Amino acid sequence: MSEVVQEKNLESMEALLAHSARGIHILFDNKSLADVLRHVKDDADFFNFDKMKKVQDVMTELIQKPTLFDKISYLKSLEKESFEMVVRAYFHIVESTVRANHDLTH
Repeated sequence: MSEVVQEKNLESMEALLAHSARGIHILFDNKSLADVLRHVKDDADFFNFDKMKKVQDVMTELIQKPTLFDKISYLKSLEKESFEMVVRAYFHIVESTVRANHDLTH
């Protein structure tokens, strides 16, 4: 992915992440989320180099999509493994953002 991610696309993605932090998951339908997140995965497997590179490429492509419709269409076009990795990466980002913005930890 040699294209530079445009600032407006990053701002759009940040807005989507902010909504997700509040429990409003605009990019994903509830059934797809439940299907992916119900299965426990080993984080060590998730964070291997090849998978991280693939997630980075897919997330970069997602961010570059100019409209919400384009983002959703792109997600729906992904093969199952790529979609699952994006969902998990997305929610890792959401969770990290929520934790970073809270003063108290349990």
